[in-house]
Amino acid sequence: MYKKAIALLLSAGFIAALGACSGENQEDTGGQANGEQKTEGIAIQNPGAEGEGSMEGTAAGGGTGNASETGGLRLLTSENAKGCYTEQGYYYLTFDSVKLADGNYASHLMYMDFASMQEIYLCSNAGCNHDTQDCPSVILWDDIPTASSLPFVWQDGLYILSKYPDNDGSMSFSAFIGGDESSIAGSEGSCAVLYRANLDGTDRKAVYSFESSAVLEDLVMGDEEQLYLVIKEISAEKDGQNTYYNSSERRLVSLEPSSGKLTDICSLDFNDSISWHIQGCYGRTLVLEGTDYGRQITNEEMFGDDDVYGEIYENSRQVFATLALDNPQPVIRYRQDNKNINSSIIDGNMLYVSGNGDGAVRCVDLSTGVEQVICSRNGGSYYLYQKIGDKLCCEENIGDYAFSYIDVNTGEVQRSPLVNKSLGWSLDFRAVLNSDVLVIYDYDAVPSGGGSYEINRYQYGLISYDDLFAGRDNFRKINMIGKGE
Repeated sequence: MYKKAIALLLSAGFIAALGACSGENQEDTGGQANGEQKTEGIAIQNPGAEGEGSMEGTAAGGGTGNASETGGLRLLTSENAKGCYTEQGYYYLTFDSVKLADGNYASHLMYMDFASMQEIYLCSNAGCNHDTQDCPSVILWDDIPTASSLPFVWQDGLYILSKYPDNDGSMSFSAFIGGDESSIAGSEGSCAVLYRANLDGTDRKAVYSFESSAVLEDLVMGDEEQLYLVIKEISAEKDGQNTYYNSSERRLVSLEPSSGKLTDICSLDFNDSISWHIQGCYGRTLVLEGTDYGRQITNEEMFGDDDVYGEIYENSRQVFATLALDNPQPVIRYRQDNKNINSSIIDGNMLYVSGNGDGAVRCVDLSTGVEQVICSRNGGSYYLYQKIGDKLCCEENIGDYAFSYIDVNTGEVQRSPLVNKSLGWSLDFRAVLNSDVLVIYDYDAVPSGGGSYEINRYQYGLISYDDLFAGRDNFRKINMIGKGE
């Protein structure tokens, strides 16, 4: 579903941070460290040791960890991913920055070790206070803006795609900002750099710098040999005090990090009225999702009167298509009206959808187009979130924080009463492993007024599939040392 988004660029300081960087390939090193993998007195298993944590089971959080067929494309990270993981542990970048001993500001790279159930700074330097640039867990904000950068695991390395936000399809109010909006659009991708480190965080290096005009979307895919990314250019169109940012020359590229070879694969501009976005992949095929308005809509229609856009959207259709890399033209596999609240999950070549107004959850084989009903519900519909094992995690009623789980093989619906312990909110899934799920199941939170809370710490834990589905409160607590978000 194409979301109506308005980006408010409120500070000239943020704009200044989009300074230009070299567009040439780099081999600069940063944050190198050597020594035993031992931190804060906790001995750590080598995360992703040979034979473990390989491409099977290593991916971004948020339901993107399902492996495709051997040698095929798989989603490594996407817009909604908060971190990345292997079967051995979970990596994430802290959101809040701290002041280092030299006065610079930085975030940290953290690791949750599933064997010891301990969170650590991803650092093996004995006696390290994690407040200097030689600490491998330290991430300088000037090098890697945490909020918009994407960590992922691929092959035998931990990668970070350092990038500024992709403001494609957004609007800014020039009354709040200074400077030339066109330069803002052009500088978004100026510092896009791919970093690689060992899985224990050591030997972090910049392995590729993208051209200064290139903007990268929030997506990384990979196969056994290459990474795949979407690159585009952003233009700014000023209309009064409003500036609209739109993309052109969207294209899929492959990158061989070892050689620095970047290759154009295909254009993603199809000259139709559908706003396509890559949502999944399998084999050598991309899965696209988009909104078909039946025509091109204007910026004013998109960002103007909500009632006008609402009517346009209700008369549009949600569409899913496949795009074979060997024949890059979209083949539409499924459509549904946007008059209802739609939801979907893409898992390899399988599409699970809900929202046709008949209460049914359907599965569609995207390789053949064969469709069947898994289950249906009278007087309502299921809102789908993600797939865990052979079950679809879903919400039965809006505002109901407990999840239900639909068996994709039998259609059986199993309700689980598990919610966040402190506030009763929904569980937050961060990693789906082979038999366990990494979950934020509790908060250290204090009321801040108006029904809102200030969260001092997110409590993570592992829970087995069986306990999760059955609603058994058997979370195995991870000993947290940071905020966790």
